[in-house]
Amino acid sequence: MKKVNIKYSVDKKPNPDGTPIRDHSLDLLKGVACVLMLLAHTHLQIDLPSKAVTFFGNFTPVLFFAVSGITANFQARKYPVAGIMTTYIMIFLLGLSFAAMVAGNFWATFNMDILQIIAVGVLILYLVQRYLAPGYWFHLGAAGAVFAIKLATDVLPRDTSWMGYLQNILLEPGNFVVIPWLFPFFLGMFCHLAPNRYNLWLAGSATLVMGLMLASGIPLGVDNRWDMSTGYFLFSLLLTSSAFYVARWLPQSIIPRAFGWLLWLGKNSLLFLYVHMGVIWIVREYTHGIWESYLVWPVVSLASISLMWSLPPLLNTLRIPALMAHLPAWAGLTALILAAPLLLPAGAPLVLTEFALGLVFSLYYVSLTQALKNLSWPASPYKLAGNFKDKVKSGA
Repeated sequence: MKKVNIKYSVDKKPNPDGTPIRDHSLDLLKGVACVLMLLAHTHLQIDLPSKAVTFFGNFTPVLFFAVSGITANFQARKYPVAGIMTTYIMIFLLGLSFAAMVAGNFWATFNMDILQIIAVGVLILYLVQRYLAPGYWFHLGAAGAVFAIKLATDVLPRDTSWMGYLQNILLEPGNFVVIPWLFPFFLGMFCHLAPNRYNLWLAGSATLVMGLMLASGIPLGVDNRWDMSTGYFLFSLLLTSSAFYVARWLPQSIIPRAFGWLLWLGKNSLLFLYVHMGVIWIVREYTHGIWESYLVWPVVSLASISLMWSLPPLLNTLRIPALMAHLPAWAGLTALILAAPLLLPAGAPLVLTEFALGLVFSLYYVSLTQALKNLSWPASPYKLAGNFKDKVKSGA
């Protein structure tokens, strides 16, 4: 395999054998993003404090994507292109279960959601790191360039036939379209690789620009996420760089002792994504007096954590882990996720089915991705299945 020079965060060195050490700051940031995610998705706005908390929750995707993209830095050195492409194509497809939970039949109207943009963003970063291996200033410039492209494309007419093919995937309108939502992936790489003091400088610069805009009477629209405003972009720079600064400033030995529960959330962030969204849907649909009250936060939190603890032993008794050690099982799971919107009516049947399928994906995806990342093409289907089973058993 082609040797690739990998860049490490200046305050995190690799192990003697060249493998990256476990960076607790990244798990901590993912854990914080999980908490913010719950606040954003419950969308509680009954008074000023709840509105303020929900406001910060609206920046969850930026922090979550920024941390998720950093894995590409290590993968660029370790895994072949074919393996990474196969891995993230599978994540893209399996992640449609979450898209169906949120938006229904993705065959009727396809829209990029959280796991689709993560798959695309990490793959793009992997290719950049593998073939260019640029410095951290490149990533900051790329983040700004992506948002600049967004502003430039805003002037394009949306009522043309060719624009219809780009919307919901590449350009707005849409949920997590490539432009501008690719920017947090590059931003995260800068915040991770640059000297930590640069994160403070970036936060200060973003604050200064926002202050100048306000002084000049230019509206910021800080809360405008769906048609991303300049204010939202600048405030994202401020929050993300500040979060990385604090997480990297904390000693690695302190983080597990002081923030163990956040590390646990961060290490299980995909499972949390599915569980908390399923719980939110159930609470919203089948309870009275909880939704749109402060009860929603403790109820969703406790129910989500309880499910995250209880699901693994329950599925072990059903021998689901043994089943998911076989590649045909993953092919079948993908087929069920893709077929469910065509076979089931909207509402509870579709949401709960995709919820159950997504839980299986989120619990056992590590064994799938670890096996797929090492693949090199061409490979016969029989050899592929055999290698997959061997890698799952060995935990490679």
